Amino acid sequence: MNNFKVNTNPFFFALALLLLASCAQIVAPGGGAKDTTAPTVLKYNPDSAQLGFNSKLIEINFDEYIQLKDLNNQLIISPPLNKTPDIDVKNKTLNIEFDKNEVLKSNTTYCISFGNAVTDVNEGNPVENFKYIFSTGTFIDSLKVKGKVQTAFDHRTEKGILVMLYSDSSDSVVYKSQPDYFGKTKADGTFEINNVKSGKYKMVAIKDANANYKYDGESESIAFYDSLVDASVKKDIELELFQEPSKKVFLKKATHPSYGRFDFVFSQGSDSIRINNLSNDLKGVQEYFEFSKNKDSLRYWITNYQKDSIVLQISNGNKIIDTLEFKFINKEEALKAKRNPLKLSVVNSPDGNQSFDLNKNLVLILSNPVKNIAASDKIILKEDTTLIPNKQFDLISAQSERAIIQLLLKSESTKNYIIKESTNYSLFIPPGTFTDIFNLTNDTIKIDLKTREAKYYGSLKLKLNIPEKNSNYIIQLIDEQGLIQREQNIKKSEELLYEFLHPKKYKLKIIVDENNNGKWDSGNYLQHTQAEKVIYNTELINVRSNWDLELDWKTSP
Repeated sequence: MNNFKVNTNPFFFALALLLLASCAQIVAPGGGAKDTTAPTVLKYNPDSAQLGFNSKLIEINFDEYIQLKDLNNQLIISPPLNKTPDIDVKNKTLNIEFDKNEVLKSNTTYCISFGNAVTDVNEGNPVENFKYIFSTGTFIDSLKVKGKVQTAFDHRTEKGILVMLYSDSSDSVVYKSQPDYFGKTKADGTFEINNVKSGKYKMVAIKDANANYKYDGESESIAFYDSLVDASVKKDIELELFQEPSKKVFLKKATHPSYGRFDFVFSQGSDSIRINNLSNDLKGVQEYFEFSKNKDSLRYWITNYQKDSIVLQISNGNKIIDTLEFKFINKEEALKAKRNPLKLSVVNSPDGNQSFDLNKNLVLILSNPVKNIAASDKIILKEDTTLIPNKQFDLISAQSERAIIQLLLKSESTKNYIIKESTNYSLFIPPGTFTDIFNLTNDTIKIDLKTREAKYYGSLKLKLNIPEKNSNYIIQLIDEQGLIQREQNIKKSEELLYEFLHPKKYKLKIIVDENNNGKWDSGNYLQHTQAEKVIYNTELINVRSNWDLELDWKTSP
């Protein structure tokens, strides 16, 4: 008999277990090419493009393990269903299960589009534009409606704008019913609505904030096509998206930031906004009203008011919007405040560290409205060390009771600007020159600045050919950030000269001001009124230093 001796050393016991585990482990071979192939469908149940469809469950089998990514944003089912089906993945199978109470429309082609949501598990390769199509009738509808949606005001495009087709052509259908067909825009604004039945349809696009496939009024943006769309006619439809003006003007924000000043912000502009002080005693009180350009904000100033509180009634025309009570900031306390004490000061002026533009007036914005400007003969303007005679410039308040002051740098005799290129200037305004509505005067104001070289600028001569019609045209020169650099109104074709332009890229914009009110107006869906037309030149205009450009631009009616 053989004698076996068992080694009980713990080290050898652990080593043996490790070797056994290594032998049992299966390791995938390393290296090899990266998988770049999207999953492929092996079988549909029911078949793709199934006719007479009446199933509650769809199973789609792929050749590899799959997953769903970003399904909520990618999934489109057209026509829309009352309830989104349950969609899940089990191994290599995609399951689509309809709600038990879902009733499909008869003789209708449905398209379930997954976009790029179906991908493989390992590398995330998508099945691009994956769709499952079926018909409850005897054939598959194959017509397509396509086009582009952009915002009416600035022609921006956005992904996910809902574009809808209705067989019902009534105006109310967009408020109460889901569409017969729909699609969504891509980032560039383009859209396609596929598998549409032959016929004529009402077309509407909305920015569907609550995803209910209905238009909820002024809280959402809308676009509509002026006539019915014939699905059998192949053409690109262009839609202009706008937000209807609010039917109700309401107060968004009200503040009392400093003595005698109240700021109000409204939901939209109105020419009929009024502020009524409900105090019984207004003897000696003076009020000043400062509206923004669009009339959607108002700064209310009041002087000589002696009470501890103030009640202000805000109205739009004959309708009272709000009534507010404020604790009135005390003047003496405001004057002594350690932080932001009440005083008349310059809050905005040319920055001495930056070059001052030629062909401009010097603009100062003061903290409070000015009621009096003392004689300007003590104001000193120097070119380097040379004194410029007072008669060559003038100091005025740009608008009555506003805090904007302009130093007019244009010679009265030559009508030319007196400042020279690449030159240092200094402005000295002595104390007491300005008196504000609170009887406060300014401290000494000193401003140093340097003008740019003339060759820094470029110019643009624009020969504009526009249709002759009874409309005002608002011409805007805009930079790449959308900021208006120049603006003017014209009635007919003209030649415009833009001088002293900074070297950068610009766009030209025309607003066809149909109602001649000097601004762009939005549209109204129920009144069948489109937003006022906006036209852009097709390419950016590259203005270079010391360069004169000429551009001919002919616009269509």
